[in-house]
Amino acid sequence: MMSDLINLWLNYRATEDHFLDHLKLVQDKPYELHFSYNNFIKLYTMHLIQPDAAEKLVAVCLKDIELFPKFRDEWHSRNPTYGFLPFLPSFKTLILHYENRNQLPEAIDICYAAIQYELDDKTKGGYPGRLAKLEKKLEKKIKNS
Repeated sequence: MMSDLINLWLNYRATEDHFLDHLKLVQDKPYELHFSYNNFIKLYTMHLIQPDAAEKLVAVCLKDIELFPKFRDEWHSRNPTYGFLPFLPSFKTLILHYENRNQLPEAIDICYAAIQYELDDKTKGGYPGRLAKLEKKLEKKIKNS
């Protein structure tokens, strides 16, 4: 059973097809849709060697970020005693993706969105620290060009 699950994750196309089938069932359910997007984020991150994975990773992260306000409302209505949100990989994943490709203005934009939503990336400096680092990197890039 566990080996079947591992094999599914290793089979990029089969896993993507499986997730796409599930996506149809949750399209209009922000709570479930967010967690479905998380599966795609994990899949595309694991398989960045695939020619279409990076583009799909960006697309699904952007969709999840756009969904965030609805997800947040649904999360709080389902978990009224929780004073926190679960970790949202779409923001951090997309920031790192853009940074690794030297798309610093895009990374900075996503960082600002995360700060606006008061999210935590589970690092010492959080998104404000990440933003400061990205802005310095962009300044240096501009000076050297």
